[in-house]
Amino acid sequence: MAIDKAKGIICKPMPRTWHDRYAAGKIEDENLRDFYRSIVADKKPYFMRYIYPSLMKQYNTYIKNTERKALREFQMTVSEMKKLPYEELSEEQREFLRYYDYMMPVGVGNCVMNKICRRFEQEFDGYVRKRNTATTFDYTIMKSDAKYTPSQFNAVKKLYEEYNRRIQSYVAFSRRERVDKNELQAEIDMVNETFQRECNMACPDKRVLCNIVLDLCYKRNSTKRFAWKMCGEEIIHNLLEKNGHIISFPVIDSNGDIEYGGERFSLASKMIGGC
Repeated sequence: MAIDKAKGIICKPMPRTWHDRYAAGKIEDENLRDFYRSIVADKKPYFMRYIYPSLMKQYNTYIKNTERKALREFQMTVSEMKKLPYEELSEEQREFLRYYDYMMPVGVGNCVMNKICRRFEQEFDGYVRKRNTATTFDYTIMKSDAKYTPSQFNAVKKLYEEYNRRIQSYVAFSRRERVDKNELQAEIDMVNETFQRECNMACPDKRVLCNIVLDLCYKRNSTKRFAWKMCGEEIIHNLLEKNGHIISFPVIDSNGDIEYGGERFSLASKMIGGC
């Protein structure tokens, strides 16, 4: 309706009884009132929590708090209670489950989009975590033999922590306020330039700075953005040096031993820089 209004199309406002539980409660006819209460659309559907970060946070907080309360009061989770036959539930448990559904911040009904969303969740449950634990990466191949002092490390560490706070804060703000993607990227580019200058001032030696940044980013399970934004060129330089400045890449070859996407490829090599 809002989109149509922006286009200049005359729209009839949606009846409040469709989306307002209190308005539906004022209907005089008892049967009609009960019907409207049963179908009132006063919550965003479950799948929309992946669109609105604030809704995702609200939902996760609600689920965590109600699970804690259920365990504290009944020594079982909400899902365990829901599996029990209704007649086996105590009056307190029935009341708890009634309010659990009533206060749920999203609509959890089996609409088509919610079904699709739950199917995706089932398929990808724990996938990223399993992939991360199953793969190991030796990041030291990106380092040089340069050494650094504890004072140099601590100086860059402070910048690293401040950078993460600044980026996370602005990204959260942009999602909440639905900031334009181009505006968001422009702001992040400015932050990157600022911290790159500050890192170079804290540690003018690029080789030393690169080693510090890699140790900061790759020894913990966190974003690697800082490493590549501050020292991306130096990382590539280190990789090239360790491989004799030779890179390998696939090229289409009908006789190649690599098959992908219906084509055959073979590896070609090329020297980049160096002597």
